[in-house]
Amino acid sequence: MGLVAAIGSTYAQTLFHQDIFYGGVTAGGFSTGQGSGSGTLNLYIEPGSTIRKAYLFSYRQGYAPSVPITVNNVPYIFDTLNYAMDVIHASPWVGPVKLYYYDITSDLNSSITSTFNITIPNQFDLPINWGWFTAFIYIEYENPTLSKVASALWINDKDYVGNESYSMSGMNPINTTNPVGLSLMIDRACNNTTDGTIVTLNTINLGIIGTPDATNNAWNCSGSKGHFYYQNNTLFGLDDDSANNTMNGADALADIASYVSNGATSYNLNLQYMNPLNPSAGYNSNLLFINAYTTPCDTFSTSIIADTVICKGDSIQLFASGGTNYYWQPATGLSNPNSANPMASPDKTTLYVVRIENAPGCSRTEKVLVKVNEPPKINSINITPSVCGNDDGQISMNASGHAPLQYSTGNGFQSSNTFSNLASGNYTITVLDINGCSQDTTVFVPEINPVNALFTANPQTGTEPLVVELNNQSTNANNFIWLVDNSPFSNSFNTTYSFDTSGVYSVTLIAYNNLPQCADTFALQIIVYDSLMVQIPNVFTPNNDGVNDVFSIKVEGAKEISVSVYNRWGILLTEYSNTITVSPAIIDLWDGRTTSGEKVSDGVYFYVINVTDLQNKQYQYNGTIHVFN
Repeated sequence: MGLVAAIGSTYAQTLFHQDIFYGGVTAGGFSTGQGSGSGTLNLYIEPGSTIRKAYLFSYRQGYAPSVPITVNNVPYIFDTLNYAMDVIHASPWVGPVKLYYYDITSDLNSSITSTFNITIPNQFDLPINWGWFTAFIYIEYENPTLSKVASALWINDKDYVGNESYSMSGMNPINTTNPVGLSLMIDRACNNTTDGTIVTLNTINLGIIGTPDATNNAWNCSGSKGHFYYQNNTLFGLDDDSANNTMNGADALADIASYVSNGATSYNLNLQYMNPLNPSAGYNSNLLFINAYTTPCDTFSTSIIADTVICKGDSIQLFASGGTNYYWQPATGLSNPNSANPMASPDKTTLYVVRIENAPGCSRTEKVLVKVNEPPKINSINITPSVCGNDDGQISMNASGHAPLQYSTGNGFQSSNTFSNLASGNYTITVLDINGCSQDTTVFVPEINPVNALFTANPQTGTEPLVVELNNQSTNANNFIWLVDNSPFSNSFNTTYSFDTSGVYSVTLIAYNNLPQCADTFALQIIVYDSLMVQIPNVFTPNNDGVNDVFSIKVEGAKEISVSVYNRWGILLTEYSNTITVSPAIIDLWDGRTTSGEKVSDGVYFYVINVTDLQNKQYQYNGTIHVFN
């Protein structure tokens, strides 16, 4: 079954409208078959009446765009808010078939008339059989001078396969002592000989219909409509319809009182295409079934919540009153279809019909349209990371929906779809449309830290005191902390530091952008050596008195030494070389003897001292030493 959205099937057939009141019912249809054109539909409304309820129906074949159906110079355009039924047609050139309705009660009450001039517009460039071709009008008129009447208006809810069975259940008890009207509204029927519909009610054959009636015979295949009015317990045929107990040709109206039991609340109807072997010709479109009759039930008043709007995914509580039992349809999406106030959670625009029972078997219907608005859709999101310390992250999004759209990250809505100056973190972004529907999602703005700490030290090694120039080469930072061995000493961009004692020092630069947590570090090792010092005496007394017996020197900041001593004739008297491992060091160079061990005589002797300092620089000291024995 192709029924969706508007009305379900709590009862075997879809009950669109049911009522009990004092007055009458009239209905008829105009069709151009498969084309466009204008015509006049004549119904009947008792003078002095007011319009209790009036509906205009039309249906669409295929996916034709909406066009205005004009009735008495008023254009009516049907859309999703007027959607009643959706079924599949056996012919692939016809389906789907969708039935639409318009409540024209107010329009008709403002100027009550029983004559309707109808225009079906031209519809160009559509595939074959697509389009809008029909207008059905159903009217209940209220008049206290007339007898009580019961009405029931059913719509098709079965796919067109050429043999559809319907069960009308939940009617008010039928009084068969008076006529019981059944009017059929079918379309796309060309005749009742090769393209007709066989009508069977409670297994009784009423006849074959399909011939276009007098209102519609200017167009081919415009089908049969049961034109009638019912008042004062009497069924009247209009156009070329007869108020008898059969249907035939263009006559789609019958009095079915003799085919149902007195007090019955249901009947079965079968519509069979007479040429099932030729489905490609297109089965007739069975659209509306109308009953008007008398009932022992009393009139009563009911009410229902006004039409309402929700966003998809939301729920709404429905309210109806005036009865003891409630039967909502469709049941899909309802918390309890048999309560007066069920919660409705439809996933699309839905017309809910509730049959309100006041006394056992006596009921009337109310309707509420719950329009379901699609929420906006977030199609894409672009995120620009935040630079640490700048809070300059950005979120921009592309969304679609019912404009104008507004956007939020939790601090109010704005029209711009871009959010700037964002710190790193999670954000819930919300898109709100003009209908108050929204969609949200959570995104994360990452953080990048482009700070690069870097500096050069000049010199990086040297003897104390050593003054080092520190040249900052950091990028993407605006705050600086200089440390020597973890002790801060400066916040300048460039700086200097004086090392007064020898040692190995770690110089660290912490560079950050606005916030300390946005930091990078860089360190260099500074090596400071002792300064070279060589103390050389000019005399020594090798007389073994224990005082100044050896030519000794004091050396600081050196790692290697070599010494040569000569007499005045240039003869080498001694040589010494060694590695220095301590600083300062006292080094004994010469005991005043020759290489053969003989003591030298008093006098002046010459020395050459070569020293290599800790930085591998070489120094030479030339001088004289006096020897006194």
